[in-house]
Amino acid sequence: MIRLASCLLLAALLGACAAPPARTERIVLLPNEDGRPSAVIVTRRDGKTVELNKPYAAATVSSQAIAADASSAADVQGRYATLLSVQPPRVKSYTLYFESNRAVLTPESQREVERILVEAAVAPAAEIDVIGHTDSKGSVDYNDNLGRTRAQFVASLMQQRGFDRARLSVQSRGERELLVPTPDETDEPRNRRVEIRLR
Repeated sequence: MIRLASCLLLAALLGACAAPPARTERIVLLPNEDGRPSAVIVTRRDGKTVELNKPYAAATVSSQAIAADASSAADVQGRYATLLSVQPPRVKSYTLYFESNRAVLTPESQREVERILVEAAVAPAAEIDVIGHTDSKGSVDYNDNLGRTRAQFVASLMQQRGFDRARLSVQSRGERELLVPTPDETDEPRNRRVEIRLR
């Protein structure tokens, strides 16, 4: 009787020490709202990779294997409806461009600003970042100040349209985050911008 009890106890202990079941993860690349292409590389701990570069491309990863396959909108909705319903809204981003060395919108951005402000007004957002940028002409300090002036100009337009000042964060990146990489002292119109990020 004692020997039988010992065997049962040993079997219970061995069962408790057995390796946990292998965990499998599934990664699905969702499409961008604006239709732009995107991609992600999924890497397993041993360095093996799979690239997902089409909407609803999927990867299944376990300790034994990594494999790519295709999913669909219906499959994703069926499997992950609860997760999709509670995900936070995606960050919305808008860009306005400026004249060289000034806090004056380009003619194209003057035409776009009304549409952007209307869209931003109805988009759900807890916070709004207004970030000023410059090209690489001029000193770092000068460009920091110019980027801030541009961001404050856009923030004031937003306040005039009823945006709460407490929700607006005004920042300047100056020439530190060039959209188009250039050497110093380069006049590049695409770098002279203000980004509006709703999050």
